[in-house]
Amino acid sequence: MVGIQETPGTLAAILNVPRSGEPWTGTVSDALVAAARQHDVGPLLYRALHDAGAWERQPTEIRDRLAKLAAEAVLFDELRMVTDRSVVAALAAAGLTPLIFKGAALAHRHYPEPWLRPRVDTDLLFSEGERSEAGAVFEQMGFTLVPRPTGEHVTHQCTYTRVVHGMRTEIDVHWKIADPQVFADVLSYEELARDAVAVPELGAAARSVSDVHSLIIACTHRVAHHYDSELLLFLYDIDLLGRRINEASWDRVIALASERRIRGVCARGLHVAADLFHTPVPTRVMTALEAADGAEPTAAYLRRRLRRVDILRSDLHALGGWRVRAKLLREHLLPPPRYILASYGQTRASLLPALYVHRILRGALEWFRPLRPE
Repeated sequence: MVGIQETPGTLAAILNVPRSGEPWTGTVSDALVAAARQHDVGPLLYRALHDAGAWERQPTEIRDRLAKLAAEAVLFDELRMVTDRSVVAALAAAGLTPLIFKGAALAHRHYPEPWLRPRVDTDLLFSEGERSEAGAVFEQMGFTLVPRPTGEHVTHQCTYTRVVHGMRTEIDVHWKIADPQVFADVLSYEELARDAVAVPELGAAARSVSDVHSLIIACTHRVAHHYDSELLLFLYDIDLLGRRINEASWDRVIALASERRIRGVCARGLHVAADLFHTPVPTRVMTALEAADGAEPTAAYLRRRLRRVDILRSDLHALGGWRVRAKLLREHLLPPPRYILASYGQTRASLLPALYVHRILRGALEWFRPLRPE
């Protein structure tokens, strides 16, 4: 039986069958279903087998498992859409203008059906000035702010959650596109808003980032927050976006990647997606992106043995100035008391000194461990 670690290429080949037009006579194994779940492409595998005319010859137990995955995806997506529409409407009524990006935007704008694109949350990008007003809207709607480390430099997002019909829904509020300092300002809210496009499925006020900006974000997100992860779902996102980009848009991708010093990061995402899904990236585009030199600060995130201490070093270097650097270190070491108490399941403030010490000692080794297994 094919092992999970050997199956990404096989899975990618099956997902490509419907659009390649080539016949496929194979059958799906338990290991492939497990890998599909691991790579968040279970719904895509279900659809690909149907579109390729290969569904009926699959073993009954395989069909049952994939059908269950698909049914759950459809149900979760319907519940999520109800919440997303109500959120978009409430924010618009308050005069706020967030941009939908990452998973939810891709699901509604680039996938044949939104349920084919699994996602845990809905990501909304706000201008800096709308952050506090957005929080008030979410609280009025019955959402709860999830405790997490906060600060001016340690993070640029927060999460609100609410249980709807027994399902936990999450809204991630961002005011920058990524947490790491070298990626945080790659694209600003203002420039993304200028090219924003409508997402009518989520309401009259719903807007998303453009295709070019979505591709840049997809390439950076898998590196900035997932450390060059080869999760098939992220690579399938890049593939779908790459198939939508025209020649003029590719020129914009090259220009943005060069100006924002993310050529290496974009080249990496497009290269892996093309290897697996045959994404039609023009040769001139790959040549321009692969010409990146080692001086790009973002290239550090492509190291195979990236550690948290490397990320901290990158953040400190990007910030500059000892006062700002000291503030970032303090935000890492001494997050808000509410977060500390919640993370330990405690309520007594008198325990805080001991909890802070325990957290620092417990986490010391984690800073030096590779973030991706070999």
